[in-house]
Amino acid sequence: MKPLIECRALAKSYRLGEKGAEIHALRGVTIDIYAGEITAIMGPSGSGKSTFMNLIGCLDTPTSGTIRIEDKDVAQLSDDGLAALRNRAIGFVFQQFNLLPRATALDNVALPLIYRGLSAHARRAHALKRLAEVGLAERAHHRPTELSGGQQQRVAIARALAAEPRLILADEPTGALDSATSIEIMALLQRLNDQGITLVLVTHEQEIAAYADRIIVFRDGRIVDDRHQARRQAAPASGDEA
Repeated sequence: MKPLIECRALAKSYRLGEKGAEIHALRGVTIDIYAGEITAIMGPSGSGKSTFMNLIGCLDTPTSGTIRIEDKDVAQLSDDGLAALRNRAIGFVFQQFNLLPRATALDNVALPLIYRGLSAHARRAHALKRLAEVGLAERAHHRPTELSGGQQQRVAIARALAAEPRLILADEPTGALDSATSIEIMALLQRLNDQGITLVLVTHEQEIAAYADRIIVFRDGRIVDDRHQARRQAAPASGDEA
């Protein structure tokens, strides 16, 4: 089976100032991620895990090495091609939700659909469907300040789903949530994975990584562990009100 994401000898370096020291964020990472996996990316601060996520999300470019997503060499894509790939194939979920504070949940979810050329009516109908999928249809017209942290993260997940991506990249998706709400969010992510969406998530919590099929550990810009496991099944609380 062809990998969904292929990374070969991936390296990323930064220089601190014009004559500063060179920082090697990634050092020759080679790895494949297959469709249908839930993969947890772990490692201490500065290990390269966030750099890796930015690269496979086409938010940054490597210093050297190659990335192929859906068998497309990312380096060969134009800026418009990269934007199209991000909009069509990849959904993003962040720790701080990144919702527009003055927009309703419905408008936040509908926003990415502008780039698909849909009419306003079609965007809203599609966004409402996505909110229903994460259990928030009845809060579609609430603003972020009127929602709990778990509900805001559900809106962010619905927004990530708006363009029907094959891949969701989640950077500390439970980092701003309490333990009970974190389990409910992981239950939702596992349910989406069961529907065929591939998930790659950065986490520093072993408890959250236990819900993944695979754990990849970074240290000093290199992969030091890559193992599969029988994932823990997240069981959301009764009522699923996160």
